Amino acid sequence: MQPLPPLPTPRRPPPLWFVTDGETTVGPVRTDLLLRGVRHQRIPDSCLVRELHWRDFRPLFQIREVRALGVALARDGWVEDVRPFAHPPVGAAPRLLARAGDPGEVLHLAMLACVEDTAASFGLVHRFQHPWNPPVTRCALGLLTHGLLGRPLPVSDLALGAARARRTVVGGPADTAVHRGLALRLASGLFGVAGVAMVPVVSGQQLVAMIELGRAGHAFRQTDVALLEQNARLAAARLLDWT
Repeated sequence: MQPLPPLPTPRRPPPLWFVTDGETTVGPVRTDLLLRGVRHQRIPDSCLVRELHWRDFRPLFQIREVRALGVALARDGWVEDVRPFAHPPVGAAPRLLARAGDPGEVLHLAMLACVEDTAASFGLVHRFQHPWNPPVTRCALGLLTHGLLGRPLPVSDLALGAARARRTVVGGPADTAVHRGLALRLASGLFGVAGVAMVPVVSGQQLVAMIELGRAGHAFRQTDVALLEQNARLAAARLLDWT
C-alpha cells in the first residue's frame, strides 16, 4: 500500500500594511507598495505603520524591510545617511502604550513614556473635551503640579496657542514668554527647571491633548525632541482604536 503524499503546507499570506501620519491612515498596502512609497519619498520618515495583524502602530524604520531598503539606498548613493534606517529611535511608548485600556490611559502612559525617554522631572497632560474649549489638566507628575488637576488652562495661555498651531515647544525656561509660562506652570518658577517642552497630540484632524514636561539639571536635547514627537504620534495612532 502506497503511503499517502504529505499535505501541502498552507502558504502564509503576504503582509499588508497600514500607514498613518497621525491624521490620515491609508491601507492596507502590500510590502512592495510600502517600499515604493519610501523610495520615492511619498511616505515621510515620521509616518507610523501597522501590519494587518498587529494591534499597535510602530515607527516606519522599525520595519525590517524598510531598514534593508535604506541600507541598499545608502550603499548605492541614493541617500547620504543610513543611520535613521539602521538605528531607528525606540523609546518607551510602544511598551507602555500596549497596556492602555482607554483613551485616558493612552495619554497618561504617553506622558510617562516621554518622562522616561527624556529623564524629565515634571509632567502634565491637558486633555481637550471639546475642540473650542480650553483643555483640562488630567495627569500630573511632580509635587508642584498636583494642584492643577481638574483645572482648565486659561483661554489666553500661550502654550495652548502653540498647540492649536500644531507646534512643539522646547527650550530653556526663560527663552520666550511661552517657555516662561511653561516653567511657571510646571515648577512654580524659572529656577525649578533647566528645560521645558510641550508637544501636541493630534489624532485625525483633532487636537486631543497637550503633553508638557520640565527637566531639572539641563535642557532637553535635540534627540529628545524627535522622541517626544514620535511618542505623540504613537499615542495619536493608539487613540484611533477608540474612534
